[in-house]
Amino acid sequence: MILEEAAYCDPGFFYETVAPLLLIGRTSLLAISTLTSSHNFYSRLFKMKDHNTGRPIFHSTQIQLACATCISEGVPEKCVHMLHLVPSWQSSTRHERLKVVMEDRPDLIKSELAGLAFDGEQSIFREADIERLFAQPPYPSHLSEDLFIMIDPAAGGPSSDYAFLTFCRYRGMVRLVGGEVLSGSKDPQRQFDLVADHIERLRRSNHLWINSRIIIYVERNLGHEAEHHRYALQHLRNTYFREDAKAGRVGILTTENIKHGAATLLNIMLRENRVSIEPEPSFVSRNPHDYHLRLREQLGMYSYTFKEAQDTFQKTRIALSGKIGGSKDDIVICLQLGVFFSDYDAQYGIHLHGL
Repeated sequence: MILEEAAYCDPGFFYETVAPLLLIGRTSLLAISTLTSSHNFYSRLFKMKDHNTGRPIFHSTQIQLACATCISEGVPEKCVHMLHLVPSWQSSTRHERLKVVMEDRPDLIKSELAGLAFDGEQSIFREADIERLFAQPPYPSHLSEDLFIMIDPAAGGPSSDYAFLTFCRYRGMVRLVGGEVLSGSKDPQRQFDLVADHIERLRRSNHLWINSRIIIYVERNLGHEAEHHRYALQHLRNTYFREDAKAGRVGILTTENIKHGAATLLNIMLRENRVSIEPEPSFVSRNPHDYHLRLREQLGMYSYTFKEAQDTFQKTRIALSGKIGGSKDDIVICLQLGVFFSDYDAQYGIHLHGL
């Protein structure tokens, strides 16, 4: 099978049509494409490895016309040091001329001429800020500090996971201490049991948290998910649910404006080094390594998406999403909403059910 422009194929087509054909004996897949972002499913194929042998799943050949020095200095579109590798059917002189023609589109120079994956300028969080989040040491725990759990209840259909993130706050800083993801299951009882087990492991993991308040935020955009969580988990000791006092309902209601504000606040905090994460050995999760990887990838994928108006009476819509190339954004949604609403409640007060 030959898959042309593989990076631009719909992920559903690849997973549902192309991948099953590989079960047929003596079938080979040749995928050819210009690279787009470093996070789409085609780019991820380069990094996939067999869990048993540790060898790459696919044999890959990537032609790069930018040297390591120019890439590290952030100017791969200006590199002229690898022109001797230009294929024989192309002209190195014309490469140089085309760079002049395309100089206002450095992203296309990277992908079309240099053979590099590029992350579009619509990405919300900078790669350097994401790296600092995982690299900087978190501030120490405090006795009986509040623990916040932000839950995304997977109301977005099959493209969503049930996910939650646990964090602490201290003097304007946020420390991520735990979290879980439940994929492929919409069973409410499994979700409630996962949260209850996580709370129990939080208290066992740190003696300073034995008597901490657990404050749970649940997004309630489509139904009564928040009320169901409260009914199932209200028996847990020192566990409370955030209520909207005006609406008289449990949970938080998010709008497009709130999501933009939450992303902006998180971006500011990342740039000011006010968000950190516990290293994997002390991160409270059933699979801390996988959770760290998911969070890192989703932060990198989270981008602005633009939908052009269909006529003169409509407006161009700017949305936020990380659902690109088959990826998901449930964890980063938890992070930005948790940071935003806990900051809002710290300033204006919080109403907790049962307290």
